[in-house]
Amino acid sequence: MNAKKKWIQDTENSLNGLKTVEINPYLYSKLLNRLSARTELAPSKLIWATATSFVVLVLLNFFIIKNSVTGGQKNKTELQTLTQHFQLINYNTINYN
Repeated sequence: MNAKKKWIQDTENSLNGLKTVEINPYLYSKLLNRLSARTELAPSKLIWATATSFVVLVLLNFFIIKNSVTGGQKNKTELQTLTQHFQLINYNTINYN
């Protein structure tokens, strides 16, 4: 147990000899100059292509969702027609009580 306590104390005291880091006094002004120098804009073609692809994506999602809602009802009626035609058991109407 004594070795464990010594190891814990050594670990706790390992940061005692550290010195604070000195910061360059002109660092903040250097950062501001570098950031203000970078005023490059994206090309207008890229902006229009991105906007167009976003609009197309939204429209596709809208039509897919619209068709899946109406198509789901159509598929259900087709399934019921096939079930009746082939005289298959419709498991959705079985009461297990």
